Amino acid sequence: MTEQRIMKDDVKMMQILGIEEYISKTKGIRGEIRDPEDFFVKEIIDINLKETKNGENLLIRVKKKRWETLNFVRILSNYLGISQRRIGFAGTKDKKAVTIQYFTISNVDEELVSKVEKLELKDAEIDIIGFTTKKLNLGDLIGNEFEISLTNSKNGEKIERIKCELSEKGIPNYFGPQRFGSLRFITHEVGKLIVKKEYEEAFWTYVAKPFEGENKHVRKIREDLWNSRDVKYGLKELPKYLRYERHLLQKLREGMNELKALLTLPKNLKLLFIHAYQSYLFNKLLSMRIREFQNLNEIERGDVVDFVDYKRGYKISRGDFVMVDKNISRVEFLRSKGWALLSLPLPGYETRVRGWCAEKLKELLEYEGVELRDFKSDIQEFSSKGSFRCATIPFDFNRLDIEIDTKIKFKFFLPKGCYATVFLREFTKV
Repeated sequence: MTEQRIMKDDVKMMQILGIEEYISKTKGIRGEIRDPEDFFVKEIIDINLKETKNGENLLIRVKKKRWETLNFVRILSNYLGISQRRIGFAGTKDKKAVTIQYFTISNVDEELVSKVEKLELKDAEIDIIGFTTKKLNLGDLIGNEFEISLTNSKNGEKIERIKCELSEKGIPNYFGPQRFGSLRFITHEVGKLIVKKEYEEAFWTYVAKPFEGENKHVRKIREDLWNSRDVKYGLKELPKYLRYERHLLQKLREGMNELKALLTLPKNLKLLFIHAYQSYLFNKLLSMRIREFQNLNEIERGDVVDFVDYKRGYKISRGDFVMVDKNISRVEFLRSKGWALLSLPLPGYETRVRGWCAEKLKELLEYEGVELRDFKSDIQEFSSKGSFRCATIPFDFNRLDIEIDTKIKFKFFLPKGCYATVFLREFTKV
């Protein structure tokens, strides 16, 4: 596949997810991440690691390679003979990386601690840190430190110019591809159909809609299933590893309708559908903002802002979203000092916006054929009142280190919910 074809495919994929613009205009350095060792992630959790002597939860640190978080939890729980619910973690990590991640195991005794000490898993190093009163839950994450190496990069001399542009204009805080699925980026499409109460089409989109990035054999099965909607064919032909698709088809075979079948999915997956669609709408709004303003540090009346905070020395956002109106002078002063950040909505039934955002959100939702009130549902997992998210990444350039050699290595910190692939995209332009 030629370099031009790869770039066109990348652009097409990003546009599917609403990621349509770069904020920096300098030519990119290209490059690729070839091996898991080239993508290193270390969690920064909201627990003081120096005070882990007391508590009912065992805290462990795991350095792992080619381990997806949920699969690791499943294997760990099987080995220890405990429920997965007793294993807590602050965030999920990808398989194609080397990661340092923390887990808590609740209600441990000496026998269980001994089992953990003796546990040996391929490509995983497990260290006991101590005990804590706090069980880790999703969200108990300050952020992640990254070390990412790019191979086959060009135009390394452009890096400093891109860095200056990002410092001046802000770094787009798009939701990355991971938010929308692993190989088939259709989660937000399912979410949109659920919001519109089109449950039958949502069901079949999740189970059968083909996607170019998937294995050719599986894609052909999905194409046939998409056209025929033959439950028996799907159960016979879909691979065993597509367990949720097979689960849904089995529920249909047992006599459930599409909505009742969808409701049997795990809660976190049901929530993900709506969240993915909100993320898509956020990405579209962010792309519009960049197109029109060319700068995420410009704030006007009617905008919403958040404020910068520091936790354990790391720069993050506070989540205190404020409408800009009579306070514009104060907000502009804080923005000039890097303490106020433009924010955009994750639309829901309680979303209230004004000015530019109100106009563009109305335009976008009309195009989508959706209204804010559609996000309200009698089904809790299919309902969302909405929220806001920073349009620009709260980034500390003092923590950015770039080494240029045979590879180009980036070292940086990102707050939770921000994507390294999105940050690097501004440098690579792929």
